Amino acid sequence: MDRKKFVLLSTIICILTYLICHYALALTPEQIVQKVEANYQKMKTAECDITLDAGLTVFGCGGINQWQGKLYYKYPKKMKFTLNGETYFVKGNDIRKIDHKGKKYYVTLVHAPDFSSGYHPQLMATNFFLTIAKETTAEVILEGIPKPGVLKNARKVYFTIDKDLWLLRQIYVTFDNKNLSGAMTIDYNKINNLWVPVALRGKSAVEIGGSNLVGLRLNLRGEKVTVNHVLPDQLFEAGF
Repeated sequence: MDRKKFVLLSTIICILTYLICHYALALTPEQIVQKVEANYQKMKTAECDITLDAGLTVFGCGGINQWQGKLYYKYPKKMKFTLNGETYFVKGNDIRKIDHKGKKYYVTLVHAPDFSSGYHPQLMATNFFLTIAKETTAEVILEGIPKPGVLKNARKVYFTIDKDLWLLRQIYVTFDNKNLSGAMTIDYNKINNLWVPVALRGKSAVEIGGSNLVGLRLNLRGEKVTVNHVLPDQLFEAGF
């Protein structure tokens, strides 16, 4: 075999080997979610002070209100938080509220994701039909089509995932109402050698009046964060 043919054959073999290895090692959307979930579930409990700045926007106008309080979380599905004297007890889709006067409420989320399994990244696969929309060496963007009964007014949701740390970095939502969109960014701090979400900021939309969507801006921040310490189950019991 002459040298030119040898070089050409070697090049073809190298290219084919790369392609075979690349596609053999390529992760499916479900495997990507599992990697993010495996990273997240290292955080078994969390506690922090929270500040929430939020407000509705109609035709581009609206004010911002601020709430402050405390948040407790126990993987995978228990959460308790207080905001300006009101306390919420959350277990998946089951939500209880006690206001500042002690009055008790049952809270129902309308056309929301299914939180029955808890609050963690696996919800991406639970609530959406996932495909890979874009991938680079640094990140992968998953396109999610809501499953039946989930997010009635949303067309698609895009999840941007950091491939270096396997963290969910951003969520972008397209709604049926083309005048509205959602873009939420998640910030992390390294605490006790774990990457812990400490802030959620951006814009989205909420349903009011049964069927009308209005814009929502929010900035949720956590401070004095502690993780993986003992939080008793009784802490998350509303008592009704």
